[in-house]
Amino acid sequence: MSESLQTLNQPRYHTRSRTRAQTEVLCPTNQRSTAKALAEHSPTRDRTEGVPAAANKNTETKKAAPIPPKLQLTLAQARVEPSSEPDSDSDQGSESTASEFAVEDIHITDEHWATSLYNTLVEPHAVSKFLRKPTSGYRKPRGKGQWMQIPQNPADTIELIPSIMTVIERIVDEFSSGSAGDSVTREVVCINFSSGDAQKTCGPGICICIRATGPSFETVTPGEFEDIGYTNVASIILVKTEAVISTECDYKQGTELVTKLRQFFALQPNRNFFRTLILTEKRIRLAHYDRGGVYLTPFTNFHSDPSTLIRLVLGLTSRDEALLGFDTSVQWTSDPDTGRKVAGTLEAPNVRGETVVYSLNMEKTPFVRPGIVGRGTTCWHATDPDTGKSVLIKDAWRGGDRASESENESEFLADARGIPGIVQMISHQDNCAAASDFRPSDFKANAGYQNRIKARVVLEECAEPIWNFTSRHQVISALRDAIAAHRKLVERGIIHRDISPWNILLGHPGAPEGLRGILIDLDMAMRAESGMSLDEVDPQTGTRTYQSISVLLANDPRNDPIPPHDYLDDLESFLYVLCHILLGFKKPGEPIKPTPDLIAGWDDPDAKTAMTNKVVLMAEGYPEYEFPQIEEFWGPPCRELLEGMRVYIADVVYQKSKIRAKKSKVSTDERFEMWAAFVEKNLVRSYDHIDSLFRTALAEIAREDAEDAVQAHAESQTSPRADCKRSLEEEPQPTLPRKRTRRHA
Repeated sequence: MSESLQTLNQPRYHTRSRTRAQTEVLCPTNQRSTAKALAEHSPTRDRTEGVPAAANKNTETKKAAPIPPKLQLTLAQARVEPSSEPDSDSDQGSESTASEFAVEDIHITDEHWATSLYNTLVEPHAVSKFLRKPTSGYRKPRGKGQWMQIPQNPADTIELIPSIMTVIERIVDEFSSGSAGDSVTREVVCINFSSGDAQKTCGPGICICIRATGPSFETVTPGEFEDIGYTNVASIILVKTEAVISTECDYKQGTELVTKLRQFFALQPNRNFFRTLILTEKRIRLAHYDRGGVYLTPFTNFHSDPSTLIRLVLGLTSRDEALLGFDTSVQWTSDPDTGRKVAGTLEAPNVRGETVVYSLNMEKTPFVRPGIVGRGTTCWHATDPDTGKSVLIKDAWRGGDRASESENESEFLADARGIPGIVQMISHQDNCAAASDFRPSDFKANAGYQNRIKARVVLEECAEPIWNFTSRHQVISALRDAIAAHRKLVERGIIHRDISPWNILLGHPGAPEGLRGILIDLDMAMRAESGMSLDEVDPQTGTRTYQSISVLLANDPRNDPIPPHDYLDDLESFLYVLCHILLGFKKPGEPIKPTPDLIAGWDDPDAKTAMTNKVVLMAEGYPEYEFPQIEEFWGPPCRELLEGMRVYIADVVYQKSKIRAKKSKVSTDERFEMWAAFVEKNLVRSYDHIDSLFRTALAEIAREDAEDAVQAHAESQTSPRADCKRSLEEEPQPTLPRKRTRRHA
């Protein structure tokens, strides 16, 4: 196995979290180690007694020898499907933990909860019997309990890890059983989180993890069962010294693994929650991560309370995948020779509301919205057992305590039935799970806590994401039909509020007008009247890159009262999507990398900075010399469409700013009435004008494409005969300019 610590390339994920910052997550290559191997190379290991020889010595200046590189395991890269989506190299990705969690997302339970967990996994008498065995390593000298092999004053983590691993292995070996079958295993191994590019891969260094096999796990590389990666880790145990812990706050301990945990949630798509342990030479605490936030138990002394250590270890190494945090309504079958998933099923209601088993399409990787806290949207490609048709099954965690998310997506989808260009719902199931199910019943959260509720909807499957367009006409017609569908949605009293490229799909090949682009993801939608939501703008709603200037201004405390979210905000978001496609792609399948600064600036985690960057676009447009592909591929029809839509939306932004500026001259009620009048007056006009821009562009694109086809046919008919004295390669051929460029010249 390779000893290289080179970092493997992996596509970036676009994080939609509190600030929607884009994050880069990289996985190093892999190596492995066990407790036995680590112990053999530990300089403080006493081979005869199994107790650290230096336990009672002064260790303040002692330096433990490093674990040999060949015995360190680094997390391997798991399978990630290639993507044609553009990415960003914005620097804010380095602030991953700050963008994922705020201080109020870290909650502390009372001291009794940790001692109450996993009580059904082992009987008290079995724990007592184990602790009395000499092989347990637990003793009570002078009546005070102690795990004898754990050093009392370790010099550093390297000295501490082997003994902690030994204790954990003894617990697992004592209490684990083979009742779940040989295909379900748990193994204690050591991993190195900080190998690779230290500037890009943050991590706590060497940790302990539980390598697993079973329905929800698979090997990283087919047939390589010794490898370890994000797809076959059940849980993680951080090991630190008391000296280090004394310098860390709860926030630091709760967010240290966030970068890695994002990958676990993404590559173990049926995860409901993930739990880790933090151990020192004396104490233990549990960290729990779910879609509602993070909570930590207080530290417990596991020398005086060994039962809690045993139960927590058994919980995090359990063969019951539900206890590990998995949704067991999703099941897979693995190939015993390769360890890879080859088939899968998912339980969900059919059109009659009956729970049936859908077969997963294993050729299509489930889509998982990156991040931990939030909706955690997961989309499964499956086959309807009743009709045999392909369907999309979507899981999402709505905010149960938040007024703006109190309605289920299924209610909006039900009201949107029959609208061309809106994804159509087949069935739905609410309350599949709740974040509160995983927390203590008497848990008192901070003010920022949300009890998120998991819902499942079965949808008619659409075609490809809009990023996968193959021609100008296809992508422009998809955007045109999505905007037309949005108009119908507004007419039925619904505002989408999360317009982004991820929520616009291409229609099926040959789809008629109205179905060439499909608008999806209504789980952030709200009820509306006259094109305005019934609640004020929420700056936490939507995708930062595509949020309107009005939504971004909601973060400004001077913007009070905050206006409602209206259809013009969503039309502005459509403009940013159009910009991203035209300015961010050279041609189909070739996104510009890194993402142009103009677009990357819209994703700044600071709302004021993102807003300023968008104001520049509205006022000045884009610098044409930086985007040669506008002429080389997109041509005048697309350029004129973009400019026409930009000018129109810029005027909307200006008119809204004039109303906002009247704050000191009119009352709050009068200003609201002015805002409502402006929005209502322009509803029909706005959609008609933008639709006209798109129709003009599509007609011109169709004409250009037809002329290009005629020219290509003519050239093919006038190609040299086979008996010509000079071959085509020998005869210089004139370079014909693109018609769209020539007409513009």
